[in-house]
Amino acid sequence: MRSVFESRLNIILICALLVLCVALGVPTAMNYLDTESTTPNETTEEYTYAAIVPETTEAEIEIREIKQAERSAMADKVKKNENERLTATKKVETATQKPTEKPTEKATEATVFATAAPVAHKASYSEQWDKGYLVAIDNPDKNYSCPHIELSDKNRELLERLCMGEYGTGGFTGAALIAQAVKNAMATYKIDDVATVIKYLHYDGRTDRAASESCKKAVVYIFDMDMDAVQHRILYMYNPRGTKSGFSKFHESQKYICNFGPVRFFDRK
Repeated sequence: MRSVFESRLNIILICALLVLCVALGVPTAMNYLDTESTTPNETTEEYTYAAIVPETTEAEIEIREIKQAERSAMADKVKKNENERLTATKKVETATQKPTEKPTEKATEATVFATAAPVAHKASYSEQWDKGYLVAIDNPDKNYSCPHIELSDKNRELLERLCMGEYGTGGFTGAALIAQAVKNAMATYKIDDVATVIKYLHYDGRTDRAASESCKKAVVYIFDMDMDAVQHRILYMYNPRGTKSGFSKFHESQKYICNFGPVRFFDRK
């Protein structure tokens, strides 16, 4: 009977204690479990993220910079050593090479451009221009003349196109020089048509393009008005820039008369 009473008394005391704890706000074991289970996930996530990607300290940054500098210094050293090796190799190759042979006579000729014959007294440029010559030279041929040559419509059109193809970029003066060279060739070699001049003197300018007005006027100036571009016979011409070697042995072996732009004009030697 006594033990039963004590058991009931214990139950009553426990209940009273629980009520008192609730009243005073003391968390119970259940409350603790509920609180732990409802903790926001953000805390766990932040902790997990921080554990995976730790914050880099200043010491670690400094170590990284030192390592990077060491790698750069090593790369520069390797590059320097390679350059020194290449330089040394070139010096050895140069020392072991045979002495450079002197240029042959043929090679020397290929670099010599013809020049006009020197004169004691240069001719008056104004006098040449006043007579209608377009290009004045130091030693004009005062005995030079070219007979009148009549052009057919077919020859005229072909010549205009030839002037365009050979030196259309030279404007009126450039075209007039080409026209005079053709006229001089027709008179010298007794040729009566432009097509034969093109074939015989190896003109290679295009003739499939329409001529400019400058080219047409140049043909009129030389053939119809019997004027000349330069006071000297000219039979040959070439542009060094248009050759593979930048030089024509044949042309430079002839009598050089003048240049207009890059194009060089010659008489027969």
